[in-house]
Amino acid sequence: MPTVFKNAVINNVGTEPVDVLQIPEGVRATVVGCNLANTSDYDTVVVNVYVIDENSTQGNYVRSVPIPPASSAKVVTQGERLILPATAGLRIESDTEDSVDVVISYVEIS
Repeated sequence: MPTVFKNAVINNVGTEPVDVLQIPEGVRATVVGCNLANTSDYDTVVVNVYVIDENSTQGNYVRSVPIPPASSAKVVTQGERLILPATAGLRIESDTEDSVDVVISYVEIS
């Protein structure tokens, strides 16, 4: 079973939901870190993170997380793990245009 450590970096997430991580067919993944950074200098943004399962069902992972200007929030941290099967993924949206940078650390297992 090959194991590959990866990062996904997505800039300028805004009001349109963005699929920030999509697990390929035949692979499963463990998310070990997810950091959301507010790139605005003046506005608090509110962020939603959704898990999309292998059947394309969307569920809230974290909802309405306020992030003050020029700061960040960790939504997967301190030993927490998020297991994603093949074809599952993460989707993120903000209440403000082009306001959030996302960094996800994960392990792919095939």
